[in-house]
Amino acid sequence: MDILFHEVSSHSALARVIEQTGSPRFWRQLTLLLRHWVQFDNALAIHFPALGAPHVLDEYDASPAPVASALYLDGLYLLDPFYQAAHEGLASGFYHLEEVAPDQFRQTDYFLNYFHDHVLEDEVQFLLQVPDGVVSLSLGMRRAFDATERGKLTLVSQWVLALVAQSWGQVSVSVPLKPPVGDALAKFGEGLLSDRELEIARLILRGYSSKAMAQRLGISPETIKAHRRHLYAKLNISSQPELFSRFIQQLGFQEETSG
Repeated sequence: MDILFHEVSSHSALARVIEQTGSPRFWRQLTLLLRHWVQFDNALAIHFPALGAPHVLDEYDASPAPVASALYLDGLYLLDPFYQAAHEGLASGFYHLEEVAPDQFRQTDYFLNYFHDHVLEDEVQFLLQVPDGVVSLSLGMRRAFDATERGKLTLVSQWVLALVAQSWGQVSVSVPLKPPVGDALAKFGEGLLSDRELEIARLILRGYSSKAMAQRLGISPETIKAHRRHLYAKLNISSQPELFSRFIQQLGFQEETSG
């Protein structure tokens, strides 16, 4: 009997999602529907336009703390592994953090000082490539998603993405697009770092090990380490946390780096 009532409730929630297709309330109804099957802790629906800074479509949090922050929207998203994967052409689909994150992502200052406080411990995303950028629905959890939970979300992902595509096609973005942040790393390294050093600085911040960077760039780990030493010397820093601090400062958030 409990199963019957649960199924009725889920079908009613699905009906509300379909009714709200194309409206601003679509995202909240979709989030509430997904929580019938997986009790994730927060959700963030966001649009990353091809040109311009991202903007939030909807936020949900089971606790009072906000999901997004000005720091993320004003440039920290450039270190988001899901954003970077989508920007590099990752196909529309449902993905787990471990599928897209660099090998040392959980050791980065981005993970330790932002992700762990806002997204929490683990994340999955429904990603949809659209003509004007990427639309994503992120689900965060205070613990790791288990195999059963990931399986349930994978099972429904095809119709979730189909509904997202249909809803997005019916609505135009009404929020004025802010100008793109650009590459904050390029700004503080402009005229100082070589193109290769700048590329390696980006990968360090995103959480790539020397071995992973070497494989990605087709050069030896020893060459990577030499470039790392040179770029640290040019920036007068000695560690990845200092590099992250310089990145944050370039975004205009000097006060927030002390926490």
